[in-house]
Formats: sequence, C-alpha cells, structure tokens
Amino acid sequence: MVKINPVTICVVTLLGCYSVLADNPCLKGPPVPKNAAECCVTPFLVEPSAFMACHSKWIGQTKRQMAIEGIPRGCCVAECVMNSTKLYSDGKIDRDALTKLYLGSTKTMAPEWKQITLDAIDGCFKMADSIKAEIDAGALLTPAFDGEQICHPISGTILACMGMTLFAECPAKLFTVNEDCNKLKSYHSKCPFL
Repeated sequence: MVKINPVTICVVTLLGCYSVLADNPCLKGPPVPKNAAECCVTPFLVEPSAFMACHSKWIGQTKRQMAIEGIPRGCCVAECVMNSTKLYSDGKIDRDALTKLYLGSTKTMAPEWKQITLDAIDGCFKMADSIKAEIDAGALLTPAFDGEQICHPISGTILACMGMTLFAECPAKLFTVNEDCNKLKSYHSKCPFL
C-alpha cells in the first residue's frame, strides 16, 4: 500500500493559492493520474489526518482564489497545517521546529533524506526571504469575495517549495522509474502539487 505524503497532498492544493492566470499550464493539473507518493515517498511535516482536516475546511476558498489575478494570496490550507503543528505565528514560521518535524519523518527513511531535507529547508527559506516583499503584500490583501479569509502567504510558500524540492531531489534508487512517474517529475519541476 502506498503511503500518502501529506506534504505532497498539501502542496498539491497550494497551486490554487498561487495560480493567478487562467492560461497557466499548471492549472490543468498533472499529465498523469498518479500521486507523487506512488513515485517517491518523501519526508513529511504532518500526518495525513491533520492535513485532511485543513484541506476539508479550506479547499473551497482555495478553489475560488485560483481565479483571482494580482498579488498571490495566502493559502489557508497551508496556514492551517502550520498552525496544527504550532509552527506559524504572526507571519513567521519557526524554522527550528519545522526542521525537527521534517527530520523526525526521515528517521525511518533512507539515510540520504536527512541531508536532502536540510538542503531543501535552507533553499526554501532563502527563496522566501528573496520574495519577502511579495509575501508581505499578500498578507495585507483585503477579501475579494464574501467570506474570504486572508491567510499569510509564508506558509504556502514554504510548503510548496518543500514539496516540489523534496520530490525533485528524490534519490534515483528510491524513485519509481516508469513513464507516468517521469512525466510527473517533469511536470512538478515547474508546477507545485495540486
């Protein structure tokens, strides 16, 4: 049985938080009906049940946000996930606690995941720092429709980056090589998981 990676699922959802153009090729979704976890099981931040609770609560809003142009909106699914782990507060993510949770998930995995995960965390936080102005602007947006909750974009930024990076860096010996998985890897090199 394939273990569902909650970060993969979460990042799959996050594209909706960052897709602002109707002609965005990522909006169509992956070219194959494969879950990334079927191709490579990666380190994860939360258990599937914690993610699914957040997904169920916020996916409707996320889908509506997909059609909104302009500054990328924060992803409440991601913020909910971060809140469930107590990693998020006032627009900041506790990097040390995030590192501890990710590394905890690598303990039963192939040893190379530890360094891959540390490198991904470093790269994702550097990327988020490089677009801080855009992230901060997204946090200041006002609701675009009745009932829209404004969530800070930092959670979605970090989770999307981690999911894409870990999947892209899957060690060759752990990656399921077949046509569908190869297509999925190519797709996710450009598009977050949705």
